[in-house]
Amino acid sequence: MAGHDDRYIEITTRLRSMRSFCDFLSQGGTVLVALSDGEPFKDVTAVLLERNRREAEALARTRRQLYPDLADEDVTPPLYSRH
Repeated sequence: MAGHDDRYIEITTRLRSMRSFCDFLSQGGTVLVALSDGEPFKDVTAVLLERNRREAEALARTRRQLYPDLADEDVTPPLYSRH
């Protein structure tokens, strides 16, 4: 994986973040948005959950295509060991 560590870690970190956000929404989290100041808030949770699930699936496919020799969560060293 030499030379590709940073890109793989970037993709994996982004994917983990998306999956965590989807888990949060699936477990009852909500997202409310006001289209403009003074407008009532609108619940956009279902829309965001579906969009993020699709994006996570696409990102996982991309990662598998770019790094077919790695398991889905095969990151050695751990993602945050450099900081």
